[in-house]
Amino acid sequence: MTVGLIPSDDIMLAPGIVHLQTGGVGATPRPVFDATVAAMVQVEANPVRETYGAGLGELEKVRAKASGLLGCITDDIILTTSTTQGMFLIAQGLKLSHGDRILTTDHEHPGGRLCWDWVARRFGVQVDVVPIAPDESDPVAVVERFADAIGPRTRVVSFSHILFTTGVRLPAAELCRRAREHGCWTIVDGAQGPGAMPVDVKAIGCHAYAASGHKWLLGPKGTGLLYLSEDLAGALDALPLSAGRRPNSDSTGIANIAGMIGLGAAIDYVQAVGLECIEAHNRKLRAELYDALSGLNQVSIPSPRDGTFTSANLAFCLPDSVDVHALRRNLLMRHKVYIRVVELSGFLGLRASLHLYNSSNDVEALMRALSAELAA
Repeated sequence: MTVGLIPSDDIMLAPGIVHLQTGGVGATPRPVFDATVAAMVQVEANPVRETYGAGLGELEKVRAKASGLLGCITDDIILTTSTTQGMFLIAQGLKLSHGDRILTTDHEHPGGRLCWDWVARRFGVQVDVVPIAPDESDPVAVVERFADAIGPRTRVVSFSHILFTTGVRLPAAELCRRAREHGCWTIVDGAQGPGAMPVDVKAIGCHAYAASGHKWLLGPKGTGLLYLSEDLAGALDALPLSAGRRPNSDSTGIANIAGMIGLGAAIDYVQAVGLECIEAHNRKLRAELYDALSGLNQVSIPSPRDGTFTSANLAFCLPDSVDVHALRRNLLMRHKVYIRVVELSGFLGLRASLHLYNSSNDVEALMRALSAELAA
């Protein structure tokens, strides 16, 4: 039997759980889990050989898979523990000086924003913010606001490919093109992209793209990817990159070989399903949920129903009289429905993430639970 796009036997979720929080953490499929466990057994059977010898060769295979996923060459890929680590590697390695400026948005995840705040405190760099309205629906207007905000001292333009709050998909390629025209480094927080849709970093034109393994890729927790262009890699001055663009050696510490092999299995898994197929499936479910939520008088949805500005994340808002934190807890405790509260820059709402193991049944389960709680 198939659930969503995958065999039901691949789903390891406990019975009754409605997992609509892949944007926070994905549910690893059984084949990926089994590959990770098998790798753990192999590593512990011969720790020295696997950690310093054969295991490093396996990491190279994972990097090759990641390069295929993101549309770059293997030498452009660094294996990390998370999107956050990738962002910090770049922020700590860039040679920024007092008075330089970084341009970002007011809807960045803390993991993608704190690195720039650290640079600001450490080096006297200014962080400028482009506001993105929750109901933003005009990609051209967003690009023009970014372009207008770039000044003579702007050195970095950093933004999320998909906003974790509203689920808006920013026009990444055009933003990068305009930033490059001003000589800026372009850094993309890609936590919400790979695994949910095709991603081509060369087409985007960014200098760096940091991604998570544990979200939409459904890989082991504590895994991530960083695409680093050759020109940016040459400009960085960071200890974790001291071994060059191929840092998988004993000079950079022990790698989580089993976890990374599991990440490679996860990449194989989503590519076998088909990223275009996954994106179409997620969009279909998002449209179903959008239409269902639109039928509730108390619910407002800031983002468009469909189009290139949307993603597999759908955020919706409720009146101020509704305690969304209590509502989220009740959805979980009473109905086993997992969604999350998103709160940032004056925006407060709930977010559902729809992925390959979700189906129309999950949309209906959320709507039944939400209707019951709002009527209580």
